[in-house]
Amino acid sequence: MEIRPARSYPVPGHPDLESSYQYHPGMPENVILRMSKSSVGDYAFCQQQYFIKRVLGVKEPETEAMIRGSNVHDATEDFYNNLNIEDAVALKKHGYERVLKHFRTFIPDSSPKRGVFELGEQEHLDKLFVAEAKRFMVSNPEYFKPIGNEITLNAVVEIDGQKVHLTGIIDRMFMDEDGAIHLHELKTGVFKDKKSKWESMRKEMAFYVYLLTICDHPKLKGVNTSYWGWDHTGGLLDEYDDRVFRVIETIKSPEIALMKKDISDLIKSHQGYDGSYNGDSFLLKPLGAVPYICEPWCRVKAFCPRYGATAIPWEDE
Repeated sequence: MEIRPARSYPVPGHPDLESSYQYHPGMPENVILRMSKSSVGDYAFCQQQYFIKRVLGVKEPETEAMIRGSNVHDATEDFYNNLNIEDAVALKKHGYERVLKHFRTFIPDSSPKRGVFELGEQEHLDKLFVAEAKRFMVSNPEYFKPIGNEITLNAVVEIDGQKVHLTGIIDRMFMDEDGAIHLHELKTGVFKDKKSKWESMRKEMAFYVYLLTICDHPKLKGVNTSYWGWDHTGGLLDEYDDRVFRVIETIKSPEIALMKKDISDLIKSHQGYDGSYNGDSFLLKPLGAVPYICEPWCRVKAFCPRYGATAIPWEDE
């Protein structure tokens, strides 16, 4: 791993602006702070990890979980794009097993981008399509497919006196027969049934809800979201279950407020940043939390000056 030089990206729809995760007040006026769902989540998890990954630009080694997740996401996007509802409706009268068999024909054995599946991608997709075949059997077919599939949204907004570029990709957006909008996220890991995990997932979804209200998208700006949810194809931790762990719930106002506070705190950290390798404006969580954050979750701790244990060189891991 290495520290990458500062980078900025063009802001879609704003040809005069660029945005950067490495923003500091000394940057040119046309460069503004960049935020995504993932970067806000990194900051809430550990400010020092955020500083190392986003501000210093240390690129994490690509893990098997990351490769598997990308492959499953790509195949799922293709499934919704290529599924012909009329074909599925014709099979529905023959029962669930025929629908599931048809859905399974959309499970590939390789990715055009990354080659042959070798990390259990097909098992994750099979569990997802089992859940979707069951949903299809009880759904109005007209509303089964998403109205948005991997939607990229952008917004430029001023928060606490700071101009910010918010960007994100919503996995799926569904609409029901009453016109209610549901946002849905796909995860290939296991779900940990604990308060912090529920809160972090809800704050991820809250970011998208907020982004939809202010985005630049001509057809989606101001869309009122009623529901959010997520699938974990790895199931529920500590329980033997070969099903997808699926959550669907009405949006939660407290998590939206918590997410907005994370954004405000992140802005304050950048406003106090001087553009150096010194991340003093990005605080480390209390020492008592370090064992739960650093081990084994952080893959950039070798770069962290506040990590209490001896850093192990990556090549020796």
